[in-house]
Amino acid sequence: MVAIRLVFAMESMSLGAWLPRIPDIRNALGLNDAELGIALVGAPAGTLIGFLVAARIASTLGLRMTCMVAGAIFALSFILVGLAANLVALIAALVVAGFIVALVEVGMNTKAGGMEKAAGRRIMSQCHGFWSIGAVIGALIGGAFSQLGISPLNQFIVTGPIFAVIAWTVASWLEPDVQSERATRGPSFFTLPDRRLLLLCAMPVGIMALEGAFMDWSAVFARDVLAAEPAEAAAIFAVFAAVMAATRLVGDALATRFGAAIVVLASSLAAAAGATLFVTATGLAVAFVAAALAGFGVAVVYPLAVSAAAASPGRSPEDNVASVSFIAFSVFLAGPPIIGFLAEAFGLRTALAILIPAALVSAALSWTVRPRS
Repeated sequence: MVAIRLVFAMESMSLGAWLPRIPDIRNALGLNDAELGIALVGAPAGTLIGFLVAARIASTLGLRMTCMVAGAIFALSFILVGLAANLVALIAALVVAGFIVALVEVGMNTKAGGMEKAAGRRIMSQCHGFWSIGAVIGALIGGAFSQLGISPLNQFIVTGPIFAVIAWTVASWLEPDVQSERATRGPSFFTLPDRRLLLLCAMPVGIMALEGAFMDWSAVFARDVLAAEPAEAAAIFAVFAAVMAATRLVGDALATRFGAAIVVLASSLAAAAGATLFVTATGLAVAFVAAALAGFGVAVVYPLAVSAAAASPGRSPEDNVASVSFIAFSVFLAGPPIIGFLAEAFGLRTALAILIPAALVSAALSWTVRPRS
């Protein structure tokens, strides 16, 4: 059980270390908010492509090997981001990173779902809790490099190989795949889910958009709108991720006690409240409180959706997890570029305000996480 949690942590550590460097890369390349938004489209584009084949690759390689290989490559992919000398190169590098993260997502979430089924108890929220812990550590690492004035490329050259070795190692500690974790038929490409599963896929969309916006734009918002120092901007995201991690560590117990649907409903309302407070903040103190509330709200919605998908009947767990991840994670990555376009036209506060009603989508569809027979 420890190994799968560490796999989640290493994926997010690689991602978290890049996020505080977004303003630095924007400034180094001379991009405005709209151009930055265009660049950030690269990640969701790569992820969309990756999810089309992720179930097939995971079925062919096996879940354990998928986590090992994709986790290591994902850590190294940010060196390409650091090497980008212009907008086109940055987009291309983010497409590669986005493609690889789709493989990691399907591999580790399907593996965790199989372990839940074998153990007869929830572990998915705790796994995502470790994902949040990894994001906190990564964000603090990236913020420290930025505060010291070290270029993103030099940071990624140092951290990439280290993260890659650790990611490969912890994934190798996973138990070998059992027959129930392998596809019972030939591996397939992405296929459309049924209506009930499609609604489950849509359920975490607003929450994932909010989480993605906090990850990509909270540092920019803090530095440009609230005049924060680089370390202060990184700390705002770290608070968001830390509260999210703490909530996820108890999320399985909450879902068992109160039911997954109730937990999703309450979480979605808290996320909307946190987003409202954040976009109206005029100082860092309010921004920190808002980040904490939003972190609490987004914590367990996606893990509960993935857990419900992995346990849904009718198709293989790989296909079900790929379907939920394809829609939810693509919104997670596509939301920030859209925020960039809106920020250029209307200002960053107004652009981020769109997250408030979006978060309520999850509340309206909270019933979809109830178990299916």
